[in-house]
Amino acid sequence: ATWTKQLDGRALGERMVAYYKTRTGDDAAKWVAEAERFAAQGAENPFLDVWFADEQTGFVVGAFNLILRTTDGGKNWEPWLDRTENPQALHLYAIRPAGGDVYVTGEQGLVLRLDARAGRFIALETPYRGSYFGVTGTRNAVIVFGLRGNAFRSADGGATWHKIDTGVQEGLTAGVPLGAGGVLLASQAGRLLVSTDGGEHFAPLKLERATPAAAVQPLGTDAVVVAGARGVRVQTLR
Repeated sequence: ATWTKQLDGRALGERMVAYYKTRTGDDAAKWVAEAERFAAQGAENPFLDVWFADEQTGFVVGAFNLILRTTDGGKNWEPWLDRTENPQALHLYAIRPAGGDVYVTGEQGLVLRLDARAGRFIALETPYRGSYFGVTGTRNAVIVFGLRGNAFRSADGGATWHKIDTGVQEGLTAGVPLGAGGVLLASQAGRLLVSTDGGEHFAPLKLERATPAAAVQPLGTDAVVVAGARGVRVQTLR
């Protein structure tokens, strides 16, 4: 089936039903039923993040294990609901590369790592059972972050984790690598935390005013763009 770039929730669900009806195997009926549930819920299943590896290959993730993949720049999308170790259909909040792999984070402590060879996302154990709103990192490490200022770092592909002392209690909602081993985390209250050692330690950035952040993006080497409910602003890092 051809998947258009713009689909409402019901049309998306209906196309997933058609896709999974072509599948065979012991669990085929399960995924048809899951797709039918999406179709019935309509617009209640939002996408929550998007990431592209290049101009052609990318993913979108969202509520209730909603995940689609494209290999032609978004002209066609293939559902990957059956390619995640997420039996409870937990929400998927973010997808990003870090430490040489691609990770998805979600609610109830869910962290998934892409096994490119197997073509599926594998669940990882972490020390926290609250929601992870995002994932970022460096070439050598991955950092997951979320509720109540919780953040954890792994330098071995998610086999082991250690807790990062962020110094904040509010939710961490956005993060981005800064280059040269730098990492920035942003909170619901608008605080910005900067690491210069690959995410092992963070310190608060002095701000004239804090703006609640939903997303951050580097702007050159000395600034970031912060976006949230109160608009968009540029924050210098020096």
